[in-house]
Amino acid sequence: MELLPLVCLCLLSCSGETSAAGDGVKVVVKEDDDAVLPCSLSNKEDITGKLFDWKKDGQKEVFMYDSGIHYNNGLSGQDEQFKGRVSHFQDQLKNGDASIKITKTKMADSGNYSCIFPRPEPRQTFNIELVVGQVLRDRTGENITGAAPEPGEILF
Repeated sequence: MELLPLVCLCLLSCSGETSAAGDGVKVVVKEDDDAVLPCSLSNKEDITGKLFDWKKDGQKEVFMYDSGIHYNNGLSGQDEQFKGRVSHFQDQLKNGDASIKITKTKMADSGNYSCIFPRPEPRQTFNIELVVGQVLRDRTGENITGAAPEPGEILF
C-alpha cells in the first residue's frame, strides 16, 4: 500500500471531516483548529518545478507556489488574512500533492477555495469548500457586528 494516500487520509482525519460536494470537497473544522485543504494531480506528476495557486472565493490570494518560490519565502501578494498561517507539504510535491494547511482557522476562513494549475493548458482547477464551525466561548471585548445592545441602549 502506498504511503501518500494513507498520510493524506490521516492528515484529513486529524484536521476535520472531508466529504464530496459536487465536483469539489468539503472540509469541516472547528474554529482555532488547523485545516488541510487537499489538492493532488491524479497522475502524481512531480510539481516541484511547477506553478500552483490557491484562491479563496475567486479573488483572495491564499497561497502561491512557483518552482520553489512561495509566500513564505519571498513571494509577495498574499492576502493579509492568511499571512503566516498557510503552508504546503514540500516533501509531497514530488507526488503531485499541492495540498495546503491553514493554521488556527477563523470563522472568516470559511468559504470556497480553488487550487489552480494554470500551466500547461488546459488549466486544471480543484474546488474545496471550507466550513469553520464556531466554538462557544466568552467573546467579551470582541467587536461583533449584530451583538446585543448595551444595557439602556435602544435600537430602532
